[in-house]
Amino acid sequence: MHDLTVNQVLLLAQKGDKHIREEFIQNHKPFIVKTSSTICKRFLTWGNDDELSIALVAFNEAIDSFNVDMETSFYNFAKTVISRRLIDYFRKESKHQGLPLSSLEDDTDFCDYESLKSYESYKEKELKVDFAETIKTYASILSEYGITLEDLVKVSPKHCDTKEKLFKVAQELCSHTDLLHSLNKNKLLPLKELELLTGVKRKVLERGRKYLIATALILSKPELNDLKDFTHIKFSK
Repeated sequence: MHDLTVNQVLLLAQKGDKHIREEFIQNHKPFIVKTSSTICKRFLTWGNDDELSIALVAFNEAIDSFNVDMETSFYNFAKTVISRRLIDYFRKESKHQGLPLSSLEDDTDFCDYESLKSYESYKEKELKVDFAETIKTYASILSEYGITLEDLVKVSPKHCDTKEKLFKVAQELCSHTDLLHSLNKNKLLPLKELELLTGVKRKVLERGRKYLIATALILSKPELNDLKDFTHIKFSK
């Protein structure tokens, strides 16, 4: 490995050489610590700081996603990936809410423009793949209820008031474990119970059946979290 260039090592790792990958990662643990400590503005140690675990995963991700033909070094690219993953982590952890994330995002000392542009391009492609997979999962779940994505385009309420009313019914449904269980088990809306619970007429519930089920599934199933932004707007293919 000592006679190989960094790009040659990366290509071997990307092709599945686990030994090369592991050795490369082990040799670069000091780099991971230094980069992460710089980003977090404090010294981090293995076994004590979760940030290093995040950074280690990010470094491994950088190995897979780096394009050796890019006009940037792997190290700048890896710093960018680690930085972005740590910033994502900080956002999710309430204990880091006081951290000035904007200063981290604007820090150009450890990531050049080409690295950032390459990472953002990679990230955009990754998100598209993830979203496509989520849509595929959603379509599969909907089919169990006799609903297609095309159906949702047709049945989505045209009037905002109706959509808002049905959305609130779906929220109410999801807040009652017994009703949600009934929906998942029988693949049918518990219309009688929903009418009594919400005061919305049965005719309205029946007319909005597919929309209600589709919305309730998004609100209740963790694997569909990426679609939650779409529950208040018209569904599309």
